[in-house]
Amino acid sequence: MRKIDRILREILHRFYEHGERFFNQKGLSATCEISLGTINPLIARLEQLGALERKPLGFRLIDPKRALLYWAVTRELGKDIAYTTFVPDRVEKLEAELPSGAILTAYSGFRAKFSSTPADYEQVFVYADTDVVKRAFKPTAKGRHNLFVLAPDEHLQRLSEHGVAPLVQIYVDLWQLGAPASRFVEELEREFAPAPTRALEEVAREVGKKRLHKC
Repeated sequence: MRKIDRILREILHRFYEHGERFFNQKGLSATCEISLGTINPLIARLEQLGALERKPLGFRLIDPKRALLYWAVTRELGKDIAYTTFVPDRVEKLEAELPSGAILTAYSGFRAKFSSTPADYEQVFVYADTDVVKRAFKPTAKGRHNLFVLAPDEHLQRLSEHGVAPLVQIYVDLWQLGAPASRFVEELEREFAPAPTRALEEVAREVGKKRLHKC
């Protein structure tokens, strides 16, 4: 996975999960273990797109949806697929038999998060150790594949919970799958809609703290 995916994931996860809008490049560099030389061009690009505004000590996210769509468009999911095979089982059984440590994304990640799906699906996408998955699900000569293994990174593993990728990662992975995943993407966009309210509440708390300090 590209290094900039970690930065976008960190920023958007913190916004949509915790309402954070203010970020510092040095802090992101330390958290994501990526150099400022990689981070700064991305920040400049997002500023050019109107997704953020720079401040003396960092930057403020002003249009998170634009940043999320930028990530969705530029995400290169196909390049991260390390292994594919066909498993002649229902997707529920396939998901249940995945090796320990596997992280569900796309359709399976959606179902794990919400316990239901807006449409049926036949493909399972998972971040996992390729060799471990190969031992559990042997290669097949069939042209049709329904299990797709993507290479994980440590940052993704830290943000994942209960074997499921962060919601923003699930969104961009689904977006990359095109029309078959469109109903899933639409449902997630509705899920993200209340996030600006959470972000405003976070800003209000910060403003309140500053006022108390002044008193």
